[in-house]
Amino acid sequence: MRTRISLVVSAVLLMLSVLGIVQPAAAAPAEPYQTTDACRSVFTFTICVNGHGVVQVNDSASGVTKVTINGTYTETLSRNGDLVRTTEGKTHKTLILKDGEPQVAHTQDSITVQITGREACTYDFNVIYANGEVRHEIYNVDCG
Repeated sequence: MRTRISLVVSAVLLMLSVLGIVQPAAAAPAEPYQTTDACRSVFTFTICVNGHGVVQVNDSASGVTKVTINGTYTETLSRNGDLVRTTEGKTHKTLILKDGEPQVAHTQDSITVQITGREACTYDFNVIYANGEVRHEIYNVDCG
C-alpha cells in the first residue's frame, strides 16, 4: 500500500519536474503543454509519445500550493518498424502541498491499451492519498 502511495506522489512530482514547474506561481493561469513525437529507441523497439494538456499551480498565503494537471496522450511501441502496441490515456492529477510537503495526491486516469492482433483493454483508476494514507482507491479493467 505504501508503495502505491509513493508511486502516486512520485508520478505527480516527476510530471511536474519534467514540465519545469518546480517553482510555483501565485494564482497562475493554466499553462498548456504539448509533447509531439517524443521518440526514443531501445534495442529494436521505438517508443513515441504525443500528448497535450494544461497545468495550473496556485499558491495561498498560508503556504498551501495546489497543482492540477489535465491531459491526454498517445504512446506507440514499434519493433523494427512494425506497430506492436498503442496506448491512449486521459489523466487528471491534483497535488496539494503545505510548505512544500505533499499533503494530498489525487490521480484519476483512464488508459486504453491495444496490442496488435488482440482486443483492447481499458484501465481506469482513481486514487486519493491524504494525511499519510490511501483514503480511496478504485481500479477497473474492461477488455473487449
